[in-house]
Amino acid sequence: MAGKGEVEHLKQQVQAEIDRLAPDLFAVSRFLHANPELAYEERQAAELLTDVLEQHGFAVTRGVADLPTAFTGLAGSGGPRVAFMAEYDALPGLGHACGHNLIGAASLGAALAVRSVLDRTPGTVLLVGCPAEEKGGGKIALVEAGVFAGTDAAMLVHPSNRTEMVKLALGMRELTVEFFGKASHAAAAPDQGVNALDAVVLAYTGIGVLRQQIRSDARVHGIITHGGQAPNIIPDYAAARFYVRALDLAYMDELFGRVVSCCEAAAQATGCRVKLTAAGTDYHPYKPAYSLAELFQRNLESLGETVDQGPVDRELGSTDVGNVSQVVPTIQPMVQICPREVACHMTAFAEAAASDFGHRAMFAAAKAMAMTAVDLLTDSSAVARAAAEFRGQASR
Repeated sequence: MAGKGEVEHLKQQVQAEIDRLAPDLFAVSRFLHANPELAYEERQAAELLTDVLEQHGFAVTRGVADLPTAFTGLAGSGGPRVAFMAEYDALPGLGHACGHNLIGAASLGAALAVRSVLDRTPGTVLLVGCPAEEKGGGKIALVEAGVFAGTDAAMLVHPSNRTEMVKLALGMRELTVEFFGKASHAAAAPDQGVNALDAVVLAYTGIGVLRQQIRSDARVHGIITHGGQAPNIIPDYAAARFYVRALDLAYMDELFGRVVSCCEAAAQATGCRVKLTAAGTDYHPYKPAYSLAELFQRNLESLGETVDQGPVDRELGSTDVGNVSQVVPTIQPMVQICPREVACHMTAFAEAAASDFGHRAMFAAAKAMAMTAVDLLTDSSAVARAAAEFRGQASR
């Protein structure tokens, strides 16, 4: 374990390295913001980030997990392994209204800064290029491919309208339901038809009633995607999509089964045939590593940043960071880049992601992540605490 003075010196060094790299990191963020690319199409972003990594001596692997726009950059050897996650996909029509340009640049900066001290402390730094957070869950494929195997801690910092250390996220499973009936003239021969739209409406209504009886940390919501061709034709096909979310996987499984039962009951009541498809791979709930969040908070506050106090944020959405958190101790703190009345996925948030205030937050986030990595590389007990908490051996 390094002495306190040595640790502080290393933290000062990573801060200085980020300050030195500031023009380059700013340019990366601005480029990503000006050239938004959608999920799995982030070719320019991946090329830019991997080029910078190679210029700084990282061993880069492109196309990991069979995802053309995913990558890893590895530096160092031995010691604890700390992973930073870079996101860089944008939203349709809104560009970087979730601030992924800032995430990508901050994680890049943290990785480069930590590499600069690996000649003074054993350790390994991994930058994971994570496509398709907004749609498709790129990190899910990365987890399944073993990209995070052997990693002691993983982190990214997300832009927000407040600064907070823990923001919970729900697991999510998507369901597509299709009903098949029999077409007939709705006025001349209604008795000859089997109405698939009636089945969708019954399923939707049943799920609406079900929502009254579910836990407060769960959600079910959906849309009707097909309801027929014309009012005078009894629909022989109708369809809907639903998201089932919960804070733990066991309850998500239970709730998903109840939603399926609503759809099957609607088919039975109307005489339709039903096809149920669980689309894609589950998003897992976010499992916070509180001991790592505490380290990050101390480092962020040492930079003069203010953290919003209060209970754990329960404004619940879903993210594929949850899947990472199920296999390695993970944190995803939030840093404020805009006023409270502005939220993610708004045009004003995209504007904030290109603002001076947003970039100041990005640099603070990069420094705090790098400083937290220094804590882990120099203090085996910090790694052990995170591992024990992850295994459920530590209590709060």
